[in-house]
Amino acid sequence: MYRTLIKLLILAVVLLAPGCSHVLSPAARSAVDLPGGYGQFFRDPEAAAGRTLLLAGFIVSNKVSRDGTVLTLRPYTMDQRGVPRRPVKGAGELLARSERILDPARFGSGHLVTLTATYVGREPRAVADRQFGRPLFEIGEIHWWPKEPHYPYGYRYPYRIY
Repeated sequence: MYRTLIKLLILAVVLLAPGCSHVLSPAARSAVDLPGGYGQFFRDPEAAAGRTLLLAGFIVSNKVSRDGTVLTLRPYTMDQRGVPRRPVKGAGELLARSERILDPARFGSGHLVTLTATYVGREPRAVADRQFGRPLFEIGEIHWWPKEPHYPYGYRYPYRIY
């Protein structure tokens, strides 16, 4: 009886263990050299030039051209698996550029992403002879998350067709 229970417990642990892994590949995560994520970057952006960090964000907009795709992201915090949790307070927006053309249906506005990105600098934009610009990143590896369903009452009412 006890042996059967122990075997079932071991089987459950073995089957559930792969679900605890990170969404990005180990090779992509080993390339990260700024382990504090966006919070550490936000404190001192100039010191992060050319360094790679792990980001999560909400896609505000995307722009596809022959040169690739540029995503406008609102940074999010993430858990240990890389799942985006909530927006970073006071962070503003950032740009993530890829030389590949990303599928606009998957990487369109409203989706969440987890990615590794290298800080390139600020977006070159001048207004009234002052330099303004959002942080610009080069995308390494990216993982797409589907949109969460929107329920108007904050919960799913089982007898209504949405």
